[in-house]
Amino acid sequence: MSNRRHWTGHRIGIAAGLVLSAVLSAPAQVPVPPTGCYHAAFAPNDPAHGVYGRAEFVRLSGKSLAIEMFYTGWPTNKVPDFPSATCDTIVKYGSIPHITWEPWTGSSSDALSAILSGSWDAYLIGYAQQTKQWGKPLFIRVGHEMNGNWYPWCGALNGGATLTGFGDPAKADGPERFIAAFRHIRHIFDSVGVTNVSWIWAPNNFSTPADAWNAPEAYYPGDDVVDWIGFDGYNWGTSQTWSGWASFYNTFQDIYNRFASSTKPFMIAEFASAEVGGDKGQWIREAFLYTKGLFTKIKALTWFNINKETDWRINSGTATLTGYAQAVSDSYFLGAVPTTAVASAVQAPAVETVFLPPSPNPTNGAVTCTISIPAAVTGSLRIYNLLGQEVRLLAQGAWERGIHRWTWDTRDAANGAVPSGVYLAVCLAGRQRFVQKILITK
Repeated sequence: MSNRRHWTGHRIGIAAGLVLSAVLSAPAQVPVPPTGCYHAAFAPNDPAHGVYGRAEFVRLSGKSLAIEMFYTGWPTNKVPDFPSATCDTIVKYGSIPHITWEPWTGSSSDALSAILSGSWDAYLIGYAQQTKQWGKPLFIRVGHEMNGNWYPWCGALNGGATLTGFGDPAKADGPERFIAAFRHIRHIFDSVGVTNVSWIWAPNNFSTPADAWNAPEAYYPGDDVVDWIGFDGYNWGTSQTWSGWASFYNTFQDIYNRFASSTKPFMIAEFASAEVGGDKGQWIREAFLYTKGLFTKIKALTWFNINKETDWRINSGTATLTGYAQAVSDSYFLGAVPTTAVASAVQAPAVETVFLPPSPNPTNGAVTCTISIPAAVTGSLRIYNLLGQEVRLLAQGAWERGIHRWTWDTRDAANGAVPSGVYLAVCLAGRQRFVQKILITK
């Protein structure tokens, strides 16, 4: 069973709004409110699905949006396509963009291997450079609901519970591949110097299949690459043959408790309720009351406003709209991100030399080093041990503009296997020098 609401490409209605203030000298991430919770929504302009954009959503609810979420997919032509126009419109309204960035890599499964192979690196580097150049704070949520079985980046479709196809033989391959892919993407952005993105990691509220290997915590990529923990969950009511009415508390309490010890802020990255099977207006009021009184780590609530598999809209009924408007009228729910904490746009070079983190890393076998260069240079790539001794010369000579990739088989110049430990990949590209660590475990 699939509970997906995939949505790419929508127009946002235009109305007058606030322009975010510029008060810091460099791009910054979205601030976490010390008290309160951001009001957020996916509110497309799509009359065919009974919705008329952000301005109408704000009018109906009576509260502005601090964050506006939208969906984009990865293009088949692999041309970097950061949605600057859409993000500019959202900022014009006084909101922070939240990009749900869906890695549709061209196959119905095995998307993670495509990412890890490096075949999307040029796209990712270009997108990261465009994001940096855009410069203002935003959220990116990549690979959401990875613990389901309905997206090509889900663990179930990328090795699942097998143990011998990737990484640690004691851990399921599907979650391991997802973690490696998420970290690979984040490390590319870090290598480009992107500092204005708040990264969301967002599993579904239940796992499919509901096996131990597929638990949401098995997919957590690490505190160093996750800025916000997001949860997706829906009350399907009786809209489906397999579904029944579920309160907001029952929808989210299990997954919330699984991560309650985390120091990261939480976000409900997608949620909504069906109209059929219960009192939707009361469901909404309880959702906001539970967020304020019990689930206090939740710092943003993102309503999914569309009439698609069922009617998720806040105006699916008169009592429903009354319930939503009453709930968000509480001052605890914030209609704007404090502008004093939002950074200005800073122009950055559109193209830079980038030496990516080696992958996979750590490794017990071969490891690939990748560099992207904007113009032809003379370069070299050498591997050193921590004593400063050269272990292997991987490449040397004239390099053309573009992406260059070399694989080290973790052997030395005499073709002997190197011992476990930390090694340094040192890349010289013209007058620039780059260093990345490689951890070998055998």
